[in-house]
Amino acid sequence: MKKILVLMMALVMTLSLVACGGEADGETSPANQQGASVEDYAKLEGFFDRVIENYTGQQELATLLEEVKSGQKEESALLDAYGKLAEDSAGMLQDVQNTTWETNHYDDEVAALNACVKALALYQQTLYEASAENDGAKLDTVAELLNDYDAKLGALLDAMGVE
Repeated sequence: MKKILVLMMALVMTLSLVACGGEADGETSPANQQGASVEDYAKLEGFFDRVIENYTGQQELATLLEEVKSGQKEESALLDAYGKLAEDSAGMLQDVQNTTWETNHYDDEVAALNACVKALALYQQTLYEASAENDGAKLDTVAELLNDYDAKLGALLDAMGVE
């Protein structure tokens, strides 16, 4: 009997909402909007973590470079590491560009992320090419690209509220 009563109440409530108009098509409830915002933040945080992982990989390159200079490692190991970072950042750029954001709540952060990852991918690809081709002119460009990436990384950190 209770089940029938509950079902009848649910039916009455549903019909009442329909009669009153309920939620119009295309509108989202505050709960749905909040859920989408949380989803967007999780995506943003995941990309931010990937940027930080890449940065850590760059720091490890400094150690590898010293090992190459001291003769402990071959130059090919360094070139392979440059190539891997360039590949990782290119993949990250593609992922960022293909991401669908459900809300516009984090537009500033997403814009900073896009700019940072684009600069990162260009910097790392150019560094890899300059190293592979032993091209001094490209190495000069790499320094400029590194400065651009550093500035955009700083803007991303600011947008994410990291001090």
